[in-house]
Amino acid sequence: MHAQHSALNQQASNAPVQLPPHGFFTFLSRLSGVTPNATDLTSIRINADWLCVVVSVACLVFATLEGLAYNNIAQALGWGIPLFLGSLAITRWHAGQPLTMHINAALLVGMGALHVHIARGLLEYHFSFFILLPVMLAYRDTRPLLSMGLLIVIHHIVFDMLQQAGFECYIFRGPFSGMPAVALHGFYVSIAVLLLSVIAQTLRQHALAAEEGTKLLAYLDKEKGINLRVRAQTDEQGRMSPMGQVFNDYADNMAFVVAAFKMLRADIRELSQIAKELGAGNTQQMEESSQASKKLRDFVQSLGNQTRIGQSTAELSKKATEDSFDLLNELNQSLEQLQRIGKQAFDSSQQMQALHKEFQKEFSPAAAQQLQTTLSTLDNLNERTNGFMARMDVLKSGLSAIENQLVSIDRATHQWVENGHGNQRQGWEVLGAMEGMQAHTESAFRTLASTVQTILRSDEMMREMEKRLSRFDV
Repeated sequence: MHAQHSALNQQASNAPVQLPPHGFFTFLSRLSGVTPNATDLTSIRINADWLCVVVSVACLVFATLEGLAYNNIAQALGWGIPLFLGSLAITRWHAGQPLTMHINAALLVGMGALHVHIARGLLEYHFSFFILLPVMLAYRDTRPLLSMGLLIVIHHIVFDMLQQAGFECYIFRGPFSGMPAVALHGFYVSIAVLLLSVIAQTLRQHALAAEEGTKLLAYLDKEKGINLRVRAQTDEQGRMSPMGQVFNDYADNMAFVVAAFKMLRADIRELSQIAKELGAGNTQQMEESSQASKKLRDFVQSLGNQTRIGQSTAELSKKATEDSFDLLNELNQSLEQLQRIGKQAFDSSQQMQALHKEFQKEFSPAAAQQLQTTLSTLDNLNERTNGFMARMDVLKSGLSAIENQLVSIDRATHQWVENGHGNQRQGWEVLGAMEGMQAHTESAFRTLASTVQTILRSDEMMREMEKRLSRFDV
């Protein structure tokens, strides 16, 4: 885009600049009321008519000076002023008419004849005709050139005949006069008219091309609207000017561009609407993805916390199982000791009963009573020991059940811990995969956001192009 703008700026800087008219052309434009750079033939003829008036003034001034030089001021003013006034009047009231250019040509021939007449046929003053002939090029038409050339030849023939007849009409001075001089001057005038006619025809073609270009360019006025419905037409011979061909090609191409732009504008509008919707949901999706990743991370951390709690629980369960096992072992040892104590008490009771039977006659009543009390105490001790042992058996059974449950709890806790570690590893793996997917998703979202911005900028550019192309009527 920058290269294209620089190329356009370079072309614009190299393009020729049309300066406003000034000097003589401004003066002529004020006289005629037509812009000096007008391209239509009517305006060209009007400017040419007023140019003839200005040349007529110059001829009048020259005739006056010539009259002063040759002591013939009366004829200079007597013929020069009517010729000038005639040119001024016909131009003032009928400028631009085809007949006016012929009349101006005749009046300028009269000015040239006046210059030759005042100088009494001096040959050098015949240059006035060759000076006045190129003035007719301003009409860009061969007709006034032919009229002036024919009138010059007629003037030479008539004035030569009058001069030869003795009238005070001068055309030639010196020995070289008569029809040979008329024929030679007529030959030069004919050659000049022929060459100037070729130039006039070329200028006319240029004028027609400029007029056509101006008319066609008028349809490209961006202020009034660019009308590309019109097309340049061929002439009677079926030929078309290069300007017309360029304009038609431009109009056809621009019609295609405008039609293609309208189709593209519809697609860009649809893309812009989609882009706006995507852009609206893009941020929300990114936030939802971030929140989902955060929740998964919290969940994995929660799994880690639960696994650590499970590890603590497993350690406590293991410690409780060991303590229960130690307690059960001590209980078994205490039970064995109680069994030994109960057996010893039973044996002692049996020995005391045997001893009581053997020494029953020898003991005194007090000793016998004391021995009987001891036997009762031993029996009572034995009964209590047996009851305590029964309770110890119940306690042992309960401790065994508790130990089995603690072992089951320990196994379940270890399984829980192992499952927690596995779930945590899987959670971290899922979290890593999700974070990678989130990174890809964020990259895709950033690309999507860039695409959305590009589409929106394209939509703005399309709006600007639509505003500019709205001036084209195709």
